[in-house]
Amino acid sequence: MRKWVCNVCGYIHEGDEPPAVCPICGVGPDEFSLLPEPAAPAAKATPAKRWKCDVCDYIHVGDEPPAECPVCGVGREHFVLLSDHAVELTPDAVRAADAGTLNAALDMVSYGLYIVSSKKDGKINGQTANTVFQLTSQPPQIGLCINKRNLTHEYINASGVAAISVLALDQCDLVKHFGYQSGRTVDKFATVDYVIGQTGCPIVKNCLGYLEVEIIPEKTVDVGSHTLFVAKVVAGRPVGSHSPLTYAFFRKVK
Repeated sequence: MRKWVCNVCGYIHEGDEPPAVCPICGVGPDEFSLLPEPAAPAAKATPAKRWKCDVCDYIHVGDEPPAECPVCGVGREHFVLLSDHAVELTPDAVRAADAGTLNAALDMVSYGLYIVSSKKDGKINGQTANTVFQLTSQPPQIGLCINKRNLTHEYINASGVAAISVLALDQCDLVKHFGYQSGRTVDKFATVDYVIGQTGCPIVKNCLGYLEVEIIPEKTVDVGSHTLFVAKVVAGRPVGSHSPLTYAFFRKVK
């Protein structure tokens, strides 16, 4: 029996053909790759191509980029082929750098993984984000970069507040839950335990720690597909004592 793996959430399907719809994340058969048979080492000779969406950083595995990004919805023209080949760093290698090698190098930059949440008109929403970072300690300020297409971006713009829930290594399921579906069609917090913070934003109850922030409008920067929000940290505390989840770890185990 052949096995197919979903490139988005890692679900394994057994059958002659991939499923019409992934029962976990809802993507179609184009997002499934055939797993090589253990007795066929030749199948590993040529690594599968990896394509990165230049809008949301979703990684697609396959000979061609997908017709549409299953996360942010942009077309195949927004996918860049990543170069996975190690080379000796020579002047010729430097001159030959292209979009693929650039994106592959960016993939090596270390990130955490967080749930960024906000509110608007009595509603709440959250999304997975990796671009959350401390800017200053006195006063405490952070930066967070959010895709303009996302509902959370709309909520942050409207309310001027947000909460950041820090995830632990064993919370990869929350990355998928908040990152592989839109708040426009699903109430993401309906099946997740949370508490409302001082800003009115939801905080994942079993997170590793959290921060609550107020956006500083005059420091907000339009950076193209995303908005870079600079925010004042107004509340926060550690909750757990485990190691924080990183983007690199999630990609290895997803």
